[in-house]
Amino acid sequence: MADLKIAVPGLDYVSELTTTQFVIPAGASGAFAVSNNIATITTNAAHGLTYSPAAGTLANYFIQFATAATGITGVGVLLNNFFRILSIPTTTTFTIYTTVTAATLTSTTWNCVFMGTLQTSLLTTIALQPAGAYPLLGTVQELNCTFGANLLAQYNPDNTMTAQDPTTGATLATAPTMRTLLAASSSGQIRLGPQDILIASGTTATSRVSIIE
Repeated sequence: MADLKIAVPGLDYVSELTTTQFVIPAGASGAFAVSNNIATITTNAAHGLTYSPAAGTLANYFIQFATAATGITGVGVLLNNFFRILSIPTTTTFTIYTTVTAATLTSTTWNCVFMGTLQTSLLTTIALQPAGAYPLLGTVQELNCTFGANLLAQYNPDNTMTAQDPTTGATLATAPTMRTLLAASSSGQIRLGPQDILIASGTTATSRVSIIE
């Protein structure tokens, strides 16, 4: 006699990941140097970005311009748009793709964005894959969150958000609308889709998340 078993969906639970990343410090005046649409940005202090995060740490491969730059020329806007970090040459420089060709960054700051790092691909989180491996495939079934003052969750209600890099061809003229899903300094359980993000929101703190896939 054969034994019959009821098929049930399986879950993969990624143990706790943390981050202390927060708003990246302001860029120095004239530190937005563009060549072939690749902008090299220089910060006034160490930015804390890395393509080799420590074990148990959320990977951060995207940034958002959090405050306006001046002297902008070229196509698109910088404020509130999201950009993939293309390279991190030093502790005070990183590069992005943009069709904005000039800007003054005297008081500009950037938010660290955790986006593709939380999407799932064949039951393996992108946070555990090599740098640059971030296809937005599938969704996170559930995220257990304990946010400090440095992180919050947002969603894009009109499904227009995209991380800009050489594949997009142009910097968006209008930044996507983002709404808060789970506020900083709060705890909860949320589900994230391909257009949803965790984003730096404030001062130094520790945030913790565990992913159920």
